[in-house]
Amino acid sequence: MFERLLTALEAAVLALWAGAMAGFAFVFAPIAIKIVPEMGTFATLIGAFIRGLSSFGGVCGGIAIAASLGRAIAPESRTLAAGRIALVSIGLVASAYETTTIIPRMEATAAQIPGAIDSVPKDDPRRAAYDEEHHQSTRVYGIAFLCVLAAVVLVPFGRAIRSRGVDPSEA
Repeated sequence: MFERLLTALEAAVLALWAGAMAGFAFVFAPIAIKIVPEMGTFATLIGAFIRGLSSFGGVCGGIAIAASLGRAIAPESRTLAAGRIALVSIGLVASAYETTTIIPRMEATAAQIPGAIDSVPKDDPRRAAYDEEHHQSTRVYGIAFLCVLAAVVLVPFGRAIRSRGVDPSEA
């Protein structure tokens, strides 16, 4: 019963985190770029949102790791728990790197661009720098998202089946 409760908790917080990340990437950011065309304001808004999402992910990730550790009490659960913990940890590190390193650079570059990003030619050094920072941010965010999503997928698999004699319903 306790393991099922921890499994549900772990699944819920990871799914909530992954859903929030997907909502930002696929809904909020595309809408925001259309509504807030001025680059400095857009960068500030997106930076604030990603920082908030990173903090939210820190809470969700911490709870998920604690639940996974609780599920790892049984020896046959440890390998899968370690895998989930590793994925969540990579997601947390990637998120922290994005918020502490990449986002501040993007904000500084965006502050140098007057008006909309599309108003600056692609060969302008400011635009090229911003585009490269954006690609880096997208890659790091994608790594974090895929790690969290993979951890969600692994949550139901709590115990490794050791032999053919083990009842799969106990796994």
